[in-house]
Amino acid sequence: MIKLKNWSKFKVERLNYSNALKRAFLMLEQQNKYPEDAQYLMEELSGFNYTQLQLHRSDIVPGDIMRKFRDGVIRLGMDEPVQYILGYAYFMNKTFTVNSDTLIPRQETEEMVQKIIDDHTDHKQNILDIGTGSGIIAINLALKFPEDDILATDISNEALKVAELNADNYQTNNVFFKQSDVFEKIENDKFDVIVSNPPYISLDEKKVMDQSVIKYEPDLALYGENKGLEFYQSITKDAADYLNSNGSLYMEFGYHQKSEIKKIFANNMPEYQVKFYKDINGNDRYLKAKKERV
Repeated sequence: MIKLKNWSKFKVERLNYSNALKRAFLMLEQQNKYPEDAQYLMEELSGFNYTQLQLHRSDIVPGDIMRKFRDGVIRLGMDEPVQYILGYAYFMNKTFTVNSDTLIPRQETEEMVQKIIDDHTDHKQNILDIGTGSGIIAINLALKFPEDDILATDISNEALKVAELNADNYQTNNVFFKQSDVFEKIENDKFDVIVSNPPYISLDEKKVMDQSVIKYEPDLALYGENKGLEFYQSITKDAADYLNSNGSLYMEFGYHQKSEIKKIFANNMPEYQVKFYKDINGNDRYLKAKKERV
């Protein structure tokens, strides 16, 4: 637990940036938490980057920032992710509202989105984003290709509210949102691109995951049955019926799931060639499936 006397000093003292950070680091270290999260929190609250904070280290932290910082450090001590404390996260150099109804965006997903962008033709495309969460994939594609029609779905109405807010913020008029469990409420539309970052974590992996993920990120967006393979089986079973003849399916997956996913595609989409791509860390992370031309 954080010592209350330390927090009482936070309340009555006017601290400079250096001392405020030192105190936060000490408190988090005592709880075996991550001090670097306090650094990131202060940078975001102050608008200073790391170098600017060093230059202003002797300046007194303004009262409103100090109050938010103190509250944030308490929440960090309870394992709450800094992105939820701030209420936003970065994805492809843009900010997106996030909360505990949506996953925090990861860099691996950026790489898959960039691949979709690189593969895009000069023609207008129809795109389906399954399990959109905060809408990061659909909105980035909509901004890049404003002529495309993009349908973004999620089983969670709460997640869709966040996605719609993000779409409003970026004024993406070509993204449409719909509540649906995979293809359940999708009519007989055909898409040039289907993309999904589905829940792919096995419940067995929960014991080795970070407490911030376990406590705060939504289970609905994290875990899949059958060792995390549930949604690959579900999506591939019907995806061919919703893809145009030259359409592509992109999916993110767990770094250790490649061999099992290969089998799923061989069984459910045998006419499609599947290419696997590695993330920046060298792990197999996402795939592209496209019908082989005879």
